[in-house]
Amino acid sequence: MSKEGEHCYEYPRPSVTVDAAIIAKPAEGKPAKLLLIQRKKPPCQGQWALPGGFVDENEPLDHAAARELKEETSLDASQSGVVLEQIGAFGDPGRDPRSWCVTVAYAALVPSGLDIEAADDAEEAEWFDVRKLPSKLAFDHKVIVRTAFEHLLKEHAGTGELAESLRAGVEQLQGDWERPKE
Repeated sequence: MSKEGEHCYEYPRPSVTVDAAIIAKPAEGKPAKLLLIQRKKPPCQGQWALPGGFVDENEPLDHAAARELKEETSLDASQSGVVLEQIGAFGDPGRDPRSWCVTVAYAALVPSGLDIEAADDAEEAEWFDVRKLPSKLAFDHKVIVRTAFEHLLKEHAGTGELAESLRAGVEQLQGDWERPKE
């Protein structure tokens, strides 16, 4: 019999993380851009990734996504009008070499020109042209980014430069992701 507040299950449970795909709208002849961080620590140290991390105990998922975004990029969702939309859950085996890990992904379309600064476990934070992303993204972020672009195309992009950029980004991200080796 377990103590009050303890849970005993015969089934293993995954860790839960959140990731945020933040896309800046094109402005003044500039392309749409995706916010990425360069990981400071293993696994995937030195690789570009979406801002994200582990969900704290009793923390709502959307709060965790906003917290991680602020911790790693200094971008405060509540103060900058960033509206995070949940776009899916990703839990393919091997997506994180540390353990069985499921991530809940979010996407947001934001105005261009938002200031960012790397912090916490991010070595760098940078906006990338959605048509010219780094050739290798950490974990399974290639699939998450592609899903975010497809979601934004369907829900928000319509026609024009944003739609054209996102379609080119989706095309660039075709194919399988590579399992992290670290």
